[in-house]
Amino acid sequence: MKYIRRLDRGIARGEALIAAAVLLLMIGVAATQAALRNLTNLDFEWANLVLEHMEWADSFLQKGTLWLAFFGASLSTFDEKHIAIDVIPRLSPPRGKQFLRAIVCYFSAVVCFYLGRVFWLSVLNNALEIPLEYSVLGPSDDMIHICEAPLKLLADTGLERPDIFCGLRSVLEMFSAQMSTPAVAMQLIVPAMFIFMSFRFLSRALAATAAFISNKSPEAEGEG
Repeated sequence: MKYIRRLDRGIARGEALIAAAVLLLMIGVAATQAALRNLTNLDFEWANLVLEHMEWADSFLQKGTLWLAFFGASLSTFDEKHIAIDVIPRLSPPRGKQFLRAIVCYFSAVVCFYLGRVFWLSVLNNALEIPLEYSVLGPSDDMIHICEAPLKLLADTGLERPDIFCGLRSVLEMFSAQMSTPAVAMQLIVPAMFIFMSFRFLSRALAATAAFISNKSPEAEGEG
């Protein structure tokens, strides 16, 4: 269990770094967007052109907020600062605390797992809808995703393939997650973090079970 706790601490540091990076990016994008809008009010034409190319900013800020929320939720489970009703554990003897802790963590692990599964299916369902800006009319008059369209067809229609997203989409397809847009792909953070929190709760439950059986108090898992 000691090695699992060390691994968990390392992952938590990684989560904190990612959350900080996302927050800084959001601040940068929001500040840039606000500055450009002010410049457009001063009749700077180039600012308006830049804003047109930043149409993705609002969606990024929305999904970035979602990422921050779930990284924060995951970190709160690591630090054990999530919502808890701990009147009974406070009044229980040490061994009783470990028993209650194990029960609660097992239950939380199951709930998080099934929530992750539900949201996974929900994201996959959302990905079935391909918006017009990510679709191309194929040779047989059927709409195909821009990432799957032949380069010649894209050239004929004057469209450009978003290579970064298409590369990420190809990777996600290996996990049976065929995403239609970057915004939908960013929603995968929800099931991913629920599943991860499920494993985190499970590790806590196993540690509490071991402590209950051995009648020894485990190390504080949130330390370090």
